[in-house]
Amino acid sequence: MGDLSEHFAKREFACKCGKVHDFTIDKELIEKLEKLHKLTAATAIYITSGYRCPEYSKSVGGYFNDAHTKGIAADIVIDGKYNRLSSEAVAEAAERCGFTGIGIIDNTAVHVDVRNNNNYVNPHWFGDERSGNDNIKTFITGRKFDGEETAKGHKLTIMIDDEIITERMI
Repeated sequence: MGDLSEHFAKREFACKCGKVHDFTIDKELIEKLEKLHKLTAATAIYITSGYRCPEYSKSVGGYFNDAHTKGIAADIVIDGKYNRLSSEAVAEAAERCGFTGIGIIDNTAVHVDVRNNNNYVNPHWFGDERSGNDNIKTFITGRKFDGEETAKGHKLTIMIDDEIITERMI
């Protein structure tokens, strides 16, 4: 149980520079991380980088005024029911949860943010830092996630040679 939500605590988002900072994490970021947790049926979402002071952000390859410095971003990895999710799976789930900034960092780590016209210079970005492709249109492939609700109320009919063998509601 975290102090920001059911699964997240403010300390997880603290800058890794070693200094103490007064910072705020955007409520929408936390809400979308919770949606992501549910959709993926995560056993854990690890925040590898949350808030960054401008100096630290610059020192790790970011910018003085990037999404991390505004408290609207997190770099994450997700442990699912059976294994660590691939970055492609995390990116697809993040897009389905409504994140407007998504960047694949490596094979399991993904940057997510809640940028918009009011809090950031560009309101949308999907990219892959491995290849440098900053113009990904979508990460959606149609994969099924462990936390998805299954459709109910459908009738399954099994027939062989026009004879009904069995019927049941699923």
